[in-house]
Amino acid sequence: MTENGAEVRVKHLNSIRLFRQFGQDTLSEMAKAAILRRVPKNKVLTHLGDIPRYIYYIIRGKVRLSVPLSDGREFIFSDLGPGDTFDLTRLFIARHSNMNAASVVDSDLLQIEAAFMASVFDKHPDLALKVIPYLCQATHDAQERVIHSASNALSIRLASTVLRLTETPHSTATVNGAMRIHISQTDLAAMIPASRAKVNRCLREWERRDLTQYDRGSLTILNRTALESVALGYSRLIVQ
Repeated sequence: MTENGAEVRVKHLNSIRLFRQFGQDTLSEMAKAAILRRVPKNKVLTHLGDIPRYIYYIIRGKVRLSVPLSDGREFIFSDLGPGDTFDLTRLFIARHSNMNAASVVDSDLLQIEAAFMASVFDKHPDLALKVIPYLCQATHDAQERVIHSASNALSIRLASTVLRLTETPHSTATVNGAMRIHISQTDLAAMIPASRAKVNRCLREWERRDLTQYDRGSLTILNRTALESVALGYSRLIVQ
């Protein structure tokens, strides 16, 4: 990472919608404490059970939040990319992490000590009020995702997950007008969670119906409207 001056750190902080509300003076103060960090692929930043010391902003690369399941599989809660932040709950409470956070590829991160952010809130308590709605929305989204995964058939969960992935620009591309997502069937299965065999069976059925096409790690959405109907439970295709 060649850029490491305070101005660069301010620029990265200013690109975060949450921190942009803090004002330039506070951002400059935060920039002095922020560290630009390059992490290699498969580097664990936070282990399940740790009390995280830092909050992170992803400049480049991908970080995976996941939880090991009792049967040995991994539940992928989310894949985060450029522009995403994580471990923000450390801004208010010191609690053990309920998931692992690890780099999927070589990544560049902006790292800030949670203790430093606590001192910022001590000096500027009004800023905490700007953070709370952001965290409440994130909590609400997480709860909805868990409830949806627990209560719906595999095809509905898979369709919802695929559509959610289209909202993350770092994972998608547009080819001939169609949205393409770069992801393995193993990772898709871990996001639901389900067995890879069941995900493969569902994808083959979708391909037969011209909803999607899967080829060599890329899932192309051919009929988004029909896929949205599956996600809403309107399709007759129900894979358990």
